[in-house]
Amino acid sequence: MGVLLRPRSTFAALANAPRISLGFVAVLGSGLIALLLGLLANQIDHGGNAGALASLLLPVLFIVYWGASALIIDAGAGLAGQAGRWRQYLAVSGFAFIPWVAFGLLSVVEALFGTGSTGESIVAWLTLPLLAWFLVLTTLAVYAVFDVTPYVAVALAMLPDAVLLLLLIALLVATNI
Repeated sequence: MGVLLRPRSTFAALANAPRISLGFVAVLGSGLIALLLGLLANQIDHGGNAGALASLLLPVLFIVYWGASALIIDAGAGLAGQAGRWRQYLAVSGFAFIPWVAFGLLSVVEALFGTGSTGESIVAWLTLPLLAWFLVLTTLAVYAVFDVTPYVAVALAMLPDAVLLLLLIALLVATNI
C-alpha cells in the first residue's frame, strides 16, 4: 500500500533493507493478476487464441523485463559511478510493476464497452497515466537505489525502454518490413 500512497519513502525503506524475494513476488503477483485480467478481457471481447497467448505470456514477460531492466539500468548507472547495485535495484523495482494490475482492470473495462465503441476509446486513454505512473515509480526506485540526481534517475528509468525500442527497430530492419 505504501507504494501507492508514499512511494518515495517506501522505496527508500526497501532500498535500505533489500530483499530480492519480495521484489520477485511483487513482479510475479502483478504478472499473474495481469494474466487473469487479460484472459477475462480476451474472453469478454472474443479475442481468440492470439489474445489468450499474449495474456499467458505476461508473467514471463514481466520477469524478463524486470531482470533485463535491472542490468541495463545498472550499466547506465556505471556512467555515474554507481554501478554494482542491480540486486538492490531488483529488490526495490519489483514494486513498480503494481500499476500493471490497474492496466489489466482497464483492459477488462475496455472489453466490456466493446470493440470500436466510444467508451472503449475513452478508457484506452486512461492507460496513459498508468504508463506515466510506472515511469514515476521506476524513477523513484532508481533514485532510491543508485543515489543519483533526479534527472539522471529519469534518464536511467527510461533506458530499458530505449533499448527495447532499439531492438524492435533492428528486428523490423532485419526482416525488411
